[in-house]
Amino acid sequence: MNEVKKIKIFISCPRDIVSELDSIELVVNDLNKTIGRHQSYVLEMLNWKTDTYCQIGVDPQDVINNQMDDRYDILIGIMWLRLGTPTKRDKSGTVEEINRAIRSKEKEQLIYFKTEPPLDLTKINPEELQKINSFKKDLSDRGVLFHEFNSAKNFESLFRMQLANLIFDKLLSKQNNLNVSVVVNDAEVDKYSHISSLIEEVDNFDEKVLELDVFSSVDIACSHLNLVTNSLNVITEAMTDWTELLNKRTIELTKINYIKDQRLRVSRQETFFNLLANELTNFSTRISNEIPCFSNNFRMVGSSFFNVILIARKYNFEDLESMLELAHSLKLGSEASLESLAVFLKSMIDLPPANFKFNKAKREAEVIIKNLTKETLEGLKLLNESLVNSGGII
Repeated sequence: MNEVKKIKIFISCPRDIVSELDSIELVVNDLNKTIGRHQSYVLEMLNWKTDTYCQIGVDPQDVINNQMDDRYDILIGIMWLRLGTPTKRDKSGTVEEINRAIRSKEKEQLIYFKTEPPLDLTKINPEELQKINSFKKDLSDRGVLFHEFNSAKNFESLFRMQLANLIFDKLLSKQNNLNVSVVVNDAEVDKYSHISSLIEEVDNFDEKVLELDVFSSVDIACSHLNLVTNSLNVITEAMTDWTELLNKRTIELTKINYIKDQRLRVSRQETFFNLLANELTNFSTRISNEIPCFSNNFRMVGSSFFNVILIARKYNFEDLESMLELAHSLKLGSEASLESLAVFLKSMIDLPPANFKFNKAKREAEVIIKNLTKETLEGLKLLNESLVNSGGII
């Protein structure tokens, strides 16, 4: 039986970080139920608000340091609009916790800075932002890699991928140090080990297996895949229609540019770009309406396939190879879609400016295609991570 390794995560952040804490809890729970169960580890979240007790120290932060320093393996540091309250030793409690983790050879760190502007702009304090930028520079000067994100949704994807990679690269390699050694008679173990392992397997039965529904897991994975495919078909059709329309309009514009009468030419050009602006807005609406469905299902399809592949691999299902082929085809198709979106985005950026109406429609289309490209990239990263961790792709 594998020893279950407990990996403790300490969350360090000022009070303005709220939604990201929910994202961390969601990711930790998901990893515990999927990769953690497969790799025999469990993640536990620690926060000074809930995991410290009243004690006297030099200052409150000193008490937190004394109680938390030896209890965690990974520090998650997050900042946004506030640096935090200064301590007697550093610029803030969060800064002090991050610096202590960096100096420790036993700790790992994931450090993030949120760049999303607040809904209430009056909450922005230029002095606080200057302190945060100064801390960023200090980290960079010390060779510390940190990451920036512009939304809670983006943070969840980034954190999920990086936490899983960190655990695999840094902590699981220390498995021998985490295991508890038990002194037994080697001869007796060899003699009865095959029987003991069967007894242990029954005694340590995972009750969650009772809730395991193989058919439902496959249906869920296929459902997400079908919705992603349908969305991609709608998006591809919209892009094809716009490309064909633009080629047609380009020929028309060439003819207009040959009109000798300047007044008539300018009038026709203005009418032309107003019409093109309307058509571009319609195109943007088609794409924008499809992005939520595509994004949500594409992000879910990776974890769905991960669960199905793990189940199939663990219990030697005959359909494992077909599932792996389907997952691999999805990966290749997603990579092709990403490249196509990049080309399309470049062509949209290269459209020359005309009048205000067209320029505004062009800008809106650029942002929408950019968002779609970004969602595809993030979803593909999650898909790759899930397939690699489940052994789906070698």
